[in-house]
Amino acid sequence: MLTKGYQGGQTAAYDYMNKIIERFHIDIAVYRSISAESVQKKKKLQGYDHLSRNEVFRFLWMNTEIAAMHKAYLMDNYPQLKEMLACIREFREIYQRKNMPLLYLFIEKYKNSNLKEIARFAKGLGKNLSAVENSVARKRISFRYTSV
Repeated sequence: MLTKGYQGGQTAAYDYMNKIIERFHIDIAVYRSISAESVQKKKKLQGYDHLSRNEVFRFLWMNTEIAAMHKAYLMDNYPQLKEMLACIREFREIYQRKNMPLLYLFIEKYKNSNLKEIARFAKGLGKNLSAVENSVARKRISFRYTSV
């Protein structure tokens, strides 16, 4: 005699449920909440426009565009991002222009930054100045190989 119910393994069940969640765009976080109040808060948050941490990183480091309202929000609410953005862009300019005076100005400007990570970075550049100078001055050399 056969018993009723699921006879498969747990992994197969999880895989199947994940496919259903993905196919029907089910936000399972809403259903994990323990209170009706938590569910309402989650639903309210879903109405807002979000910017992911990855998008912020790509904006700062890779200079990708983000919506003007997102940029304004970030700059207005997180003033340290202004300094971080300026620091990253100035550092990139040093390498793009292969300019030693810009390097020295950069180190002087940022070694006393209120953002300890930036200050530590600038001080580290100063401690390894000859290596950094070589890095800035180095020109890319491309080799063309020909068959003999």
